[in-house]
Amino acid sequence: MFRFSHYRCIIFRYIILCLFIITAMKLTIEVYYNLQKRSIDSNSLTLLFDDSQLNKERQQNLLNLTTSQIQSINTTLTINRTAIEYYRQYVQRKNHEQFMYNNYLFSSKTTRYILLVQVHKRIVYLKKFIEMLQAVQTINQTLIIFSHDFIDPELNILVTNIKFVPVIQIFYPFSQQLYPDEFPGPDPNDCPRDIGKDRALAIRCKNALYPDQYGHYREASITQIKHHWWWKLNFVFKSIKILQSRSDLLVLLLEEDFYLSPDALFFLKKMEDEKERLCPECVSYTLGHQENAGREFNNVGSKVSIAYWPARHSLSMTISYSLWLSILQYAEEFCNVDEYNWDWSLIYLAQKRFNYSRVMWSSAARVIHLGSCGTHHKKGCSNQLDIAQWKETDKFYQLNHKYLFPTTSLTVHAKYEARHPFEQTYGGWSDVRDRQLLPTLAKTARKYLKTVAPLLNNDEFNETKKIVEQFQQESEPLQELLLKRAQTEENWYPAMSTLTSTSTFENGRVKTEISRLK
Repeated sequence: MFRFSHYRCIIFRYIILCLFIITAMKLTIEVYYNLQKRSIDSNSLTLLFDDSQLNKERQQNLLNLTTSQIQSINTTLTINRTAIEYYRQYVQRKNHEQFMYNNYLFSSKTTRYILLVQVHKRIVYLKKFIEMLQAVQTINQTLIIFSHDFIDPELNILVTNIKFVPVIQIFYPFSQQLYPDEFPGPDPNDCPRDIGKDRALAIRCKNALYPDQYGHYREASITQIKHHWWWKLNFVFKSIKILQSRSDLLVLLLEEDFYLSPDALFFLKKMEDEKERLCPECVSYTLGHQENAGREFNNVGSKVSIAYWPARHSLSMTISYSLWLSILQYAEEFCNVDEYNWDWSLIYLAQKRFNYSRVMWSSAARVIHLGSCGTHHKKGCSNQLDIAQWKETDKFYQLNHKYLFPTTSLTVHAKYEARHPFEQTYGGWSDVRDRQLLPTLAKTARKYLKTVAPLLNNDEFNETKKIVEQFQQESEPLQELLLKRAQTEENWYPAMSTLTSTSTFENGRVKTEISRLK
């Protein structure tokens, strides 16, 4: 009996030792793979030439030239085509791989908040943003997706060195950096912004027929923001593999120059938990303000305000899966309104199609926009000033720490009943190519289902609809279904042509045929 127990102990020790070795090997391999991945991503080359300023200066010079001079000018740009092609492939690979750093922190059961951060090339902001995130409670229970429109090794190093939260990087595939001299970037043959339609028609620049309501022509750096916003949300809801079949996700929209309070996520969850009591009809939450309002916690630290969807409360707004589906239904209107701002385009939809949807926001700002360097803020732009503002904001939340993390039930500070009709748009979005590029995915799927509905019984339609919803994950099942149906239905091919005329669906990506939009 003693000998049996002795052998059993020995066997047990060997089992424990084997499990330990296997676990250690697994962790070692995972750490090695992570380090290797971080090294590969952070050592990517930068493009040898950024011609955005050159194009801007060239278009300004065009205003002072005669028609003959413009027609004879050499518009060839010194662009490294090899570098551009390399980066296009890099973006394609990264978006397909969707590698998750610190994936041991991610759980499909507990991770519900997705922090979707739109990043340009403001490295000072991004560095401070990442430092700030570490102080946000429960940040490690979220997934942060950084959506870039510019590839730079210094930016990559900052992101890939994050250790405290699961992270995925995605890259906008039609950025100016990847298309420096063709649409959707700045085409050398596009009309200068302020040239005037008569002169544009005289010199026959490419988009002469499409000035906006104020007589201005498209600026690629401006239109890219709305394109990027639309693409990243489509990609997150439809193409991030780890998030598939997750209709419970809540996406918090951020940028790299935002500052979150330590209790930002805590307060967001509290608003969600008490939504049915406070505002059951609200479709979105926001944690900040566009103005400098809400810079006090004394009396409103545990209060919320409610209003019909106003633009000034689009800062750090949330988008649920159901809200995104509602937006997709009116994708064409979102894309055709002459408005270059994505938030004002949403307000247009909220008023025209959603019957003035209500939103709920934190009366004391839990997110503050600090950057002075950006699309709308160029004068007085200073990194030193911004760093000072970061320090000031950090001190502000420290001084008001006793008002953070409220334990009592939330109350309504103000409920605004006034409706302010959408009077006019800001323009900048009239080029037919921009309008066609945005709604490709939603428009194609919707037209396809509408076309085939009369040809199918209920079971067939439901099966087809299910496959359509999986477009971006895999195209083969749909193709097989189409070919099978085409063998028995003469009128099936028009439906197929409707499906394939705008986009090509392949391996979870939508490859828009840019050349057809020129």
